[in-house]
Amino acid sequence: MRILFTTFPWHSHHFPMIPLEQACIAAGHEVRVASTPGLAPVIAASGLPAVSVGRDVDLAGLSNDRSRAAWHVQQRWPQDWPMHPERLGDDHFAMIESLGRMQTVMASAMCDDLLDFARSWRPDLVVHDAVTLAGPVVAAALGVPNVSHLWGTPGPQRIQMRRLGSEPLPEYAALHERVGAPLRAEPTAWIDPCAPGTRYPIGSTCRQMRYVPYNGPGSLPDWPLAPRRGTRVCVTWGATSTALRGNAVAGLISQCVQAATSIADEVVVAVTEQTAGSLQPVLGHERVRVATGLPLHLFLSGCDLVVHHGGAGTSMTAAVAGVPQLVITARPEPTVNGTRLAAVGAARHFLTSEVPEDVDGVGMLRSEMAEILGFPGYQSAARTLAEGIRTQPSPAAVVAELEAVADGVPS
Repeated sequence: MRILFTTFPWHSHHFPMIPLEQACIAAGHEVRVASTPGLAPVIAASGLPAVSVGRDVDLAGLSNDRSRAAWHVQQRWPQDWPMHPERLGDDHFAMIESLGRMQTVMASAMCDDLLDFARSWRPDLVVHDAVTLAGPVVAAALGVPNVSHLWGTPGPQRIQMRRLGSEPLPEYAALHERVGAPLRAEPTAWIDPCAPGTRYPIGSTCRQMRYVPYNGPGSLPDWPLAPRRGTRVCVTWGATSTALRGNAVAGLISQCVQAATSIADEVVVAVTEQTAGSLQPVLGHERVRVATGLPLHLFLSGCDLVVHHGGAGTSMTAAVAGVPQLVITARPEPTVNGTRLAAVGAARHFLTSEVPEDVDGVGMLRSEMAEILGFPGYQSAARTLAEGIRTQPSPAAVVAELEAVADGVPS
């Protein structure tokens, strides 16, 4: 079988798909992974066959333009809003639809080349990251099934639909018209790697899958294998968040590091080199270890607490490792991660706007970290979460589900 994977051109969207892509190859299927030129080296570095399609788009510019900049500084949205859109107001829907239009811009940049390649290669199935809208368009044009691969944030992603309902955005419908394809409003199936206990129900077309962390290639240093001396706290902020927001998050990260050094024996700061450069002088503390470019899955299981921004990759990697979390979020979808993790007792969660500035914020964060480290219930809940993840079907087992979808076998 030939399986075409395609992903939004950002590594955090591709990384959750890599275990399934590798499993498909191991099962004997032909696999190609398509995205814009900027992501091709990331795909190739993961050991997968990359196909470069379309053109790169200024993601940071699109994400931070006047209609979408507020997405990065939202207050709390209604509880469980991904499954209850009726709880949202007009301003919420306007923001979601603006994001949907941004995704159609990305899809438009990929669509023609992706379709040309697909018509030549003739895949039996298209598997796409949930917001890579070129995937369902190309699948519809070919008349083959499409599978939407979620990335660990609870709930289905339907931002191409008006008010998260059944009517498509005009821009999404226009992509189908452009290639002469019937509208593909819903995928043939979903793959959901979200943790049991935190995921939302999607329906009978959903295939659950065990989350297998992949945070990029890297070499294992000596220190994660050495015996620990006391408490180890990891402070990490995702590359996506810092790339899109730049120095706007540096002050909060610095507060987290200062708070952690006051209560932990060792603080691992896992950030990009650019972010590390903006965090001086707090990184010079004698108990701080800077880990730039080191994949989280190589060391997170040796930590007692992870402090982070709520990205799905970090949240799920910590969940697999069975480590309690302090989650501090700004955008609505990471906020869903934080609230769901807090609901099962494996985390504490706050919005960035709820953290005071300067020393008051450091004091608050210190108290929250001490609460998590001092109360065994958080560790117990984190271990239960990890055990639940291990009960889910492996990516290798899900390959058989993809084969059934391609063959048109009902679940």
